[in-house]
Amino acid sequence: MDMKLEAPGPTLRTSQKLFALLVDQMDGDILVLDENGLILDVNRYAAEARGMSRAQLTGRHCADSEIPMPFCPNSEPDNPFFAARRSGKQAEQMLCEVTPSGRMRYVQASCYPVPGAFGSALQYLYIRRDVTEREHLEQRLQQSEKMAAIGELSTYMAHEIRNPLFSIGGFANALLRAPALSDAAREKARIIYEESRRLDEILTNILNFARPTAQELSEFDPGAVARQTVELMTIGSEERGIKVVLEIEPHLPKASGNAENLKQCLINLVKNALEAMAEGGALTLRASRDNSQVRITVEDTGAGIPVEIQDKIFSPFFTTKSRGSGLGLAMTRKVISDMGGKLSLESAEGQGTRITLFVPVALEHRSSYSDSAKQRLS
Repeated sequence: MDMKLEAPGPTLRTSQKLFALLVDQMDGDILVLDENGLILDVNRYAAEARGMSRAQLTGRHCADSEIPMPFCPNSEPDNPFFAARRSGKQAEQMLCEVTPSGRMRYVQASCYPVPGAFGSALQYLYIRRDVTEREHLEQRLQQSEKMAAIGELSTYMAHEIRNPLFSIGGFANALLRAPALSDAAREKARIIYEESRRLDEILTNILNFARPTAQELSEFDPGAVARQTVELMTIGSEERGIKVVLEIEPHLPKASGNAENLKQCLINLVKNALEAMAEGGALTLRASRDNSQVRITVEDTGAGIPVEIQDKIFSPFFTTKSRGSGLGLAMTRKVISDMGGKLSLESAEGQGTRITLFVPVALEHRSSYSDSAKQRLS
C-alpha cells in the first residue's frame, strides 16, 4: 500500500510568533485596547518611538497625557476609538498633532473592533500611521496646480484689466489737476486715483508671484545680510519694548544665491515678528552653519501662530491681516526654494514663532583649488 506523507503544517504557536514578528517590524503604532481604552498590548515601534517599554505602556489609557505623544486625542469627536466603540464598526480619522519640537505632523488613525464571544466587541485594534510625507506631497501638488491657475489668470489680467485700469488712473490724475474742480469733486477724484494705484499694485504682486523669481546667483556673506536687515528694520524697537539680539557664528561660510532676494525675505520675516509683539518682547536673528547649508533663524516671543493655520500661512493670498495681499510669506518660501534652500516653521500660541531659512553654501570649485595650490607651489 502506497502511503503519501505530507509535511506537517505550522502550529498555532508558530503562526502566533510569525504574526507577532511581522507586527513588530511594521512602521506605525499598533495597539490592542479593551473597551475602556486601556492598552493591552503594543508593537515594538509604538514603544520605542516613545522611549518606553511594553510593560510601561500596558494598562495605561491610550489618551494618557503622561505618555510622550499620546496615542488617542483627548477630544472624543476626534478619537476613532470612541467612534468604533459607539458604532461597532471600523472608524478612521486624520489627526493633526504637534510634535515636541513644535512641528506639525499628520497621522492616519484607524480602529477596528475585534469580535469576542457571541459576537461582542471586547477588544479593539488601533493602528496609527504617520502620513506627513504623503500629505506634504499632496499639498505640493495642490500648490503646483494652484500656481498654474494663477499663471493663467495673471496673463488674462495683464491684458484685460491693466489697460482700462491705466485709463481710469490717468483720467483721475488729470481731474486732480483741473483748476475748476470743486473740493468735494477733487476728493472723489483723489480716492479714485489712489484706489486705481492700489489695484495696480495688487496686480503687480500677482504677476510677480506667478513669474519665476529672478535669481542672479552669486556668492555673498549671509552674516552681512542678516546684520543689514537688523539695522534697517529694528530702528525704534527699544522704545516699543522690544529687545533685539543678533547672533552671527564666527567664520560663517559664504552662501550661494541672491543677496538682495534673501534680504527681502528677512525683511518680511522681521516685519511680521515685530508686528506679532505689540506688547513688547524679544526678537532674535541668528546666522550659523548647518552642515552644507547656512541656517538663518528669525525668532520672536509674540502671540504665536494657531496650529490650525500653520499649514496655510505660506499659501498665496492667505492673510490674517485687515490689509495686505497675503503674498509676503508665500513669496519668501518661493524665493528660498528657487535659491535651492528650504524653510521651516515652529510656533506655539502664546510662546512665539521661529522661522528658519536654509540657504546653500558656496562650494570650492576644483579648478579654483588647483589654481591656488599652483600659486603656493610656484
